[in-house]
Amino acid sequence: MSKGKKDLKVLGIIFGSLIALIIVVHTIFNIVFSIQLNNKIAELKSQGRPMTIAEIIPVPVPDEENAAIIYNKAFVLMKGEGKSSVDKLTKISKELKSYSNMSQLTDEQRQEIPQLINSKEMQNIYAILEEGSRKPKCRFNLEYEKGPAIPLLHLSKMRNSARLLCVKALLEAEAGQNSQAFDTLLLGLKISNHLKDEPILISQLARIACDGIIMECIKGTSDLMGISVEKANLIINELSFHQGIEPFIKCMDGERVYMGVWAFEEVMHGKISPREMGMWGGMPLWMILYPTRLFRPIQKKDFTYYLTLISEIQGSYNIPFYEYVKDQIEEDIPKYCVLTRLILPALGRVREVVARHQADIDICRTGLALKVYHRANNGNYPEKLEELVSAKLLNEVPVDPFSGKDLVYSRQIGGFKVYSFGPNMQDDFGAKRTFEKDSPAYENYDLVWQSQIQLKRSEYIHGN
Repeated sequence: MSKGKKDLKVLGIIFGSLIALIIVVHTIFNIVFSIQLNNKIAELKSQGRPMTIAEIIPVPVPDEENAAIIYNKAFVLMKGEGKSSVDKLTKISKELKSYSNMSQLTDEQRQEIPQLINSKEMQNIYAILEEGSRKPKCRFNLEYEKGPAIPLLHLSKMRNSARLLCVKALLEAEAGQNSQAFDTLLLGLKISNHLKDEPILISQLARIACDGIIMECIKGTSDLMGISVEKANLIINELSFHQGIEPFIKCMDGERVYMGVWAFEEVMHGKISPREMGMWGGMPLWMILYPTRLFRPIQKKDFTYYLTLISEIQGSYNIPFYEYVKDQIEEDIPKYCVLTRLILPALGRVREVVARHQADIDICRTGLALKVYHRANNGNYPEKLEELVSAKLLNEVPVDPFSGKDLVYSRQIGGFKVYSFGPNMQDDFGAKRTFEKDSPAYENYDLVWQSQIQLKRSEYIHGN
């Protein structure tokens, strides 16, 4: 045999051995990572955590109890064609930078709004929304089986409903119909909380947004026009149902199933291309091979890591925000966990939004309790928030999720100031956020309700 043939034979043996070694290693990793994945799935199932879309779909609700059926009737009337009274009022409501008062409106808008609100179309929508708010449950017929492509058209409509109700309440308060204004805002809170049982993160974020719009209007309207003890207590009680971490723990189950499990199964069955996965742009070229069988062991390892991470996230909701290590989870994700990095929500940001929601609710409830105390004590505010508990206006002094301490409170001339430290978790002495980027209060601010009595008509203080 010639030397050249011998060299080729040796190279062939070496190459064949390498291929055989790669196959063996690939097989071993595939087996090991399969075992790890199966063990993680078994662990989650033993904990009662859902792993299929069928398990996260909310239970059916009888039609006579289901608010969603009623709301859908109102949503049909919110056409979005720009011609109807509904569309014109929706456009105005979206342009409002604040829902605390109507001072920002132009003279033309102030003249137009009463006509729009009192139109037959809008009165019909308001009546339908009120009917829906009285239903005990709410279940929209969502297509969960579509995974991340699930249509969530109802969320924008729910947010529009909150805006439309706030505009109506502002007009009612300005017209001296104070009691009616707070009934409208209370209705808005009940509608918002009908999203509480949806096991989808974006649904909970939409609920938070709706709550924020309505609470801003509650604070502004009660400062400008006052609020009766009856209405204040009703709103304090309603806001207590908007608290709690359970909806966010539940929506992590939804994220795991309709986003995570769905995405990994689609990839591992070759149904998603690299382009559909959003893997182009800035990714190494070899990443385009990720959906192929060649990367099956890595896919399984990635899947296991994702499931582990979601479990850790669920557990983290039991940890106060001031003890939570912000962004650490995202930073620790291994680079080979391509799909985990792609589909995992911005968890640090979500935790911050949840904490802000909790703080906003506690600030709103505390501020309303202070107004009730003020009414019952000859126009005096308490020295400390503990007096609200003694007066049975609150069950306990709210703890600021950003500091772990009581909300900061002080009496002011003609009012009060109550605030949370906010996302920077430091006391900025009640500085409200500004949106001018060169201002210190753009990043360093507190979540504040600074109430100052602006009433000119004493009857507004007492309400009706």
